[in-house]
Amino acid sequence: MKKFLCLFLTVFATVCFLCGCKKQVNYLDFVSEKRSNIYLYSNDGFEIKIHISERETPYSTDGIKGDMSGFTEIFVTLPKNYDEVEISVADINGEMNYKAVENCYYLSLSGGNISGDSVKVTLSYNGESTEYTAVSVLYDGVISCDDAVKCVIDHNEDLFKSLTQRDIFLGEIFVRLLYDEGCYYYVGVCDRDKKITACLVDGERGNIIATKELG
Repeated sequence: MKKFLCLFLTVFATVCFLCGCKKQVNYLDFVSEKRSNIYLYSNDGFEIKIHISERETPYSTDGIKGDMSGFTEIFVTLPKNYDEVEISVADINGEMNYKAVENCYYLSLSGGNISGDSVKVTLSYNGESTEYTAVSVLYDGVISCDDAVKCVIDHNEDLFKSLTQRDIFLGEIFVRLLYDEGCYYYVGVCDRDKKITACLVDGERGNIIATKELG
């Protein structure tokens, strides 16, 4: 009886040890795009919008995460259109491209050293240069990109389990800060078949506002 009890305790301890050592998947390691801040200026028909992100390079919606690097996008809307519009902000200087469909000027590049609560932006067009202050949309109480992803994981646990095999997540995750009189997050989960499950997350409470299947 004592031998049986010792054997039982040994097996039980081994199982507990193996279960305790089982590696947990960190889904945040599979985020391939993270837009963590937006800077805005808007007044009298002028609008400046700056997106601060990290994203995989090259960028591809294929369910596989690539190497990440910093990425900055700048959108400028003016009351009139000009042949040449140049912008200077932090360590970024360049001529902007006009996007007819969105009726705005656009510049994107890898990197960009923009941080803080606000940033000075200089626009040059029509022979003149004017400085503006773009302000971060983040405010106290807004959750982080990582927390937004965690909210989606908790809400859609079955989806993440179905895409997890042997401690590997067979997909990639996009998380983008949005702003519309308040902060929100778009969180997209893309599998290897390029099917995306998209969620809109409340930026303060972490509630899932809407879910949609894409592709």
